[in-house]
Amino acid sequence: MVAQYLVFGQREVTALRSHIQGHLADSATSFELLTAVMWRCRTRALGYEPSRRVRLMITMNARGRWNHHTLIPWGYYGNAHVSPIVELTADELCRQPFADTVALVRDTKLSVTKECLASMVDTTAYIRQWPSLTMDRTYEVSDTRWIAAGDGLQLGWAEYVGGGIPLAGDLTSKLGSHHMRCRKEDGEDSTVVSLLLPRPAMERFKNEMAVWLSKDDKNFVIPSSL
Repeated sequence: MVAQYLVFGQREVTALRSHIQGHLADSATSFELLTAVMWRCRTRALGYEPSRRVRLMITMNARGRWNHHTLIPWGYYGNAHVSPIVELTADELCRQPFADTVALVRDTKLSVTKECLASMVDTTAYIRQWPSLTMDRTYEVSDTRWIAAGDGLQLGWAEYVGGGIPLAGDLTSKLGSHHMRCRKEDGEDSTVVSLLLPRPAMERFKNEMAVWLSKDDKNFVIPSSL
């Protein structure tokens, strides 16, 4: 297994945006664009059979600005997140227009309502008596760029320029991809996305991604030493 970090700056986001047209080209967020292309490239790199169903799981912080309908009780410091899931066959994912994948990512995010939250809590309580849910053929992703958003984190000894979830620990902690904040040497704010794949699949993934980014080089990859 190979763990790597992928760096996406404005150039890469613009390249992805050029693959879609209409209102979605202007309104799609960088998270939606990057998640859509990562899911597609990862699926192709892993070589699933066309009829196998693949899933996207987006882990969302229930304390986020999007959640105005379910307030977390004051003084509660435990986990508070939800993970909406969407699935389709590998063939459907890889053959549909890129804009459809971006729209699917957006719809998955927006599917979380007050009723959905309540249902997820009930389901989680119910399945505790059953074996853990499998992550097979599931791409789990979360956006941690909001941590210290607006330069709100004061370390006291250095300027905060980025940070996120390290690719360390057990295998389970590495399976998900995390969108993290990063500032390049030239001062450009960029997004770093973590990824764990078998070595042959990682090479195929980088080749797939290079096509979408219209780049012959692979400078957007930072190898991980972990």
